[in-house]
Amino acid sequence: MCYDRLVDDDVVETPLPELLQSELVCALRNGALAGVMVLAVLLFEGAPPWLVAASTVGAVALGAVLHESVFAAGTLVQRIRARAGGADASRSP
Repeated sequence: MCYDRLVDDDVVETPLPELLQSELVCALRNGALAGVMVLAVLLFEGAPPWLVAASTVGAVALGAVLHESVFAAGTLVQRIRARAGGADASRSP
């Protein structure tokens, strides 16, 4: 996950779809790495070609979706923390 993007101050104000779009390249890169690992293991094990292809595509998709999901969850946590911090700051004299 792109930690720098998550801890950036504008992550609280930027709409979530825009944030997810900005993370798409990183998500696909993580998915591709997962796909390469699955491909290597299945080729080493001698799995049938249809299984290798289906599992590799599934690993790429799952890796990208998992990256985006974790990023979205982190964004929501940052937004909750920002709102709670803003509420605490308004209470103090």
